[in-house]
Amino acid sequence: METNYNPILQVGDWVKTKTKNGELVHGYLENFQAFNSKVELKVVVSDNEKLIGNSIKTEPKNVKKISTHFEHTEKQLEDLIDLALLTKDREWFNDLSAEINRRKQKTAPKSDVGSNGFEKPNVRR
Repeated sequence: METNYNPILQVGDWVKTKTKNGELVHGYLENFQAFNSKVELKVVVSDNEKLIGNSIKTEPKNVKKISTHFEHTEKQLEDLIDLALLTKDREWFNDLSAEINRRKQKTAPKSDVGSNGFEKPNVRR
């Protein structure tokens, strides 16, 4: 049997769609129902407040994936590092620490100190 759903979509993806009544819905995919070619999504935000927190079924062709990539501020990264420590999530902590270190290296001013610890001479050529 050939499935008709969008192969780009996966369970857990954040998506948006409109209901058959035209209500805007944002949520995440909970399930693919191969037997009736529908996707089930958990509604997180909607202009119909009665839908929020419920699951709805819809056609995959009507669902659009939402990009979840965005840049955190340095303060947000620090807060997430604290959360990673509280939850004892070592991999997340390492990822966040690496990201904050990358940013600090990008913004660090160029040093006039050489590798030997002494100031580089200011020589004109």
